[in-house]
Amino acid sequence: MNGKTTIPTKAWKDEYAKLTAERKTLNQRYLSLKEEVKEAEKIRKSVYSILRQKQRKQEPHRKQDMER
Repeated sequence: MNGKTTIPTKAWKDEYAKLTAERKTLNQRYLSLKEEVKEAEKIRKSVYSILRQKQRKQEPHRKQDMER
């Protein structure tokens, strides 16, 4: 305790309050980023779905062209 005879409870309480506030802030940031990731994943899935549909539409034309 660095030569002190009393426990620094005030300093500990201050640090605890500071860390608790920081944790709350980080948790809010985490939740907002989590929502952004969800939205980005939805967009990615939609884009891949659209690309697959376009490929499916183009494939039969290629097969028909090859048969002719």
